Amino acid sequence: MKTLHEKGYFFKSLNFNFGIFGIVLFVIQGQYMDIHLDHLRGMEDGPRMLFRSSHIYFLLASIINLCIGVYWQVKNEKTIFIKFIISFIAIISPIFLLLGFFYEPFLEELLRPYSRIGLYALFGLGILLSITKYFESQTSSS
Repeated sequence: MKTLHEKGYFFKSLNFNFGIFGIVLFVIQGQYMDIHLDHLRGMEDGPRMLFRSSHIYFLLASIINLCIGVYWQVKNEKTIFIKFIISFIAIISPIFLLLGFFYEPFLEELLRPYSRIGLYALFGLGILLSITKYFESQTSSS
């Protein structure tokens, strides 16, 4: 049977690696916008805004993964399931934001079907982190 530490280490390293990989992809996205799209010069305001905002949102999700990978601690069995959900959400969020970066600027009416999912996931992640911290503070004070 795996210990609590071993169960958490897999997700800790997974989030850390996703964070590092995401930051590398962030730099590649910037080069794509610079070289392939001529630094977005001459592009209409709407698509240019979508490219830039998706680019920054992807960086946010990657940094969140990196932070979870660095600071992940599994302290008790009560919060381990919530932390696994947090880890999973942190991993899928940049995937949706990356899809949004490449597809949404070319959609009609500036729709954001992929980025919306990724950003809502990050919002939910923040709520789950708050709930987890509350439960951990309750168990440590008892």
